[in-house]
Amino acid sequence: MTKREIYEAAYHVLDQRRQEALMDAKRRRDLALEKIPQILDLEDQMAQSTIKLTKLVLSHSADISEIMPKIVSENLAVQEKIADLLQSHQLPRDFLKTKFHCENCRDTGSAQGERCQCFNTLVRQIAAEDFNRSTHMTLCHFDDFKLGYYQGEDLETMSKIFDFCKLYAAGFSLRSPSILMFGRTGLGKTHLSLAIAHEAIQKGYTALYGTAQDFFSKIQDERFGKGEEGANTTETILETDLFVLDDLGAEYESAFYTSIFYHLINARLNAGKPTIINTNLLPKQIENRYGERVSSRLMTLYKCLKFCGTDIRQQKLWK
Repeated sequence: MTKREIYEAAYHVLDQRRQEALMDAKRRRDLALEKIPQILDLEDQMAQSTIKLTKLVLSHSADISEIMPKIVSENLAVQEKIADLLQSHQLPRDFLKTKFHCENCRDTGSAQGERCQCFNTLVRQIAAEDFNRSTHMTLCHFDDFKLGYYQGEDLETMSKIFDFCKLYAAGFSLRSPSILMFGRTGLGKTHLSLAIAHEAIQKGYTALYGTAQDFFSKIQDERFGKGEEGANTTETILETDLFVLDDLGAEYESAFYTSIFYHLINARLNAGKPTIINTNLLPKQIENRYGERVSSRLMTLYKCLKFCGTDIRQQKLWK
């Protein structure tokens, strides 16, 4: 999706939310008036006070500073009467209030002349979901991870990693540390990272996941004018709450890819946003391929988890 299409999709969601909130408010109002018709008379009192105040302002015939507090006080008293009536009929005191998804912007997407945070969150979410659909990767669950494929010391190590990942997912926040998962192929790195992403999404965070080759090639195409018009994968990566970079080291070797990788991890570290990186490369191989600057950041600023055991995919074939 282009940036314009993402924005249009976000505004469409906001419009749906607003319409649903207004329809729900009308439904509750109709129910309240059916039970308590005198609410209309009380609302009419407040309307007449507003009309009176407006006329006085336009006529300049009175000191508004003296009249305004009195009218405000009267209207607040009427509102309390309405709330008391609702409560006496076993309805919440705020039953007539329109309950928007975002009270700050009332589901319009802007407040005080600026884009609301709810709109920015929607944009990140839609952009991430759009990219995730193109990766052909599916989210995983912790319940599907089988420790029975590990034995001896490997089982002890992997049990600790599994417990760490579950706790990490349960307490995930924008302050969570970044993780480097490394070890031979087929040991569950992708499964656990996508299980974490699944839990983060369930908590309302945005998560972007895919292979290094997918991300790096898209960024390269966009940089040199071959990508989808208006798409900005780098911006999407930097703005998402959780970034999962899978299968690092399986992409084509390229100085450009290395520079992309460094920029992404460095920018997200500077922004304090969590990243999970999976690779079959060992620490020394990471340094040889991506350089000391990259290796130093991963080994010192990431939580490093070394996966061990026998390739689970091969074990399944042997059974």
